[in-house]
Amino acid sequence: MTDTDMTELFKVDSARCVKCGMCVRDCAFKALKTSETGEPVMQDAAKCMRCQHCFAVCPVGAIRFDGHSADVAPVAKSLELPSAQAVENWMSVRRSTRRFSEESVDRAVLDRIFRALANAPTGCNARSLTFTCYPDRTSMDGFRRSFLHAIESHRDGDKLLPRWLAVPAIRMRKGGEDLFFRGASGMVIISSDETNEAVTTPHEDVAAACAYFEMLAQANGLATCWCGFLKLVQQAVPELLEVTSGIRRTTPFYAMLFGKPGIRYPRGVVRESYAKVVYK
Repeated sequence: MTDTDMTELFKVDSARCVKCGMCVRDCAFKALKTSETGEPVMQDAAKCMRCQHCFAVCPVGAIRFDGHSADVAPVAKSLELPSAQAVENWMSVRRSTRRFSEESVDRAVLDRIFRALANAPTGCNARSLTFTCYPDRTSMDGFRRSFLHAIESHRDGDKLLPRWLAVPAIRMRKGGEDLFFRGASGMVIISSDETNEAVTTPHEDVAAACAYFEMLAQANGLATCWCGFLKLVQQAVPELLEVTSGIRRTTPFYAMLFGKPGIRYPRGVVRESYAKVVYK
């Protein structure tokens, strides 16, 4: 990165800067330093992970990062945030839905969710995720047809497809119960780029993005279900996602079904115990 690029990445408004040094102290990889005038400067852009902590921590909004001004950023103090009780309430009534409405989700709702997902965490801020979305029933039905074709075309020597896969596929082909996708009107496959050297935690990045997607989807009135079945099928038919979605067989991924709920749960469940907690 050239000196010009470094300047464009990180700029300081001298008229605003109070020289508090908070941005320099909060830079985890020491990409910033304090200049002789007391203002922060970028000393090594190669160390910058683009986390924007310097931008977010500045008490007076003096920093402009990657062309973005603090004047257009959300101000935490003015936002309406859920209380701890509200978050606990949501977790206590959250359900994995396996009965969906026939109605497709409004594309504007999906656009809103995907914009918000820019804030989902990734290891070392790699942000190397792809969201392959089948947004409506027409798109999803097309995926189902390609899915069945990939299964039926699969050949592994003289080995037959395992019964747990062959029987549900036959039923779905005949118009019976959709055990794979539960009749969902939409699905998102979240994958990580394993060829990107900056990606240190591809599987964890995918899982975190799924959790954030579920939270945002349910906040927008949608139903969701983690689609572990798709991973099982991909293990039996390795070429499946290459054929249907252009995702390599070695690519870390997970899928989430979504749609308008076909059922409502008037209450949560009662858990007798929770995960083992060990304080040391």
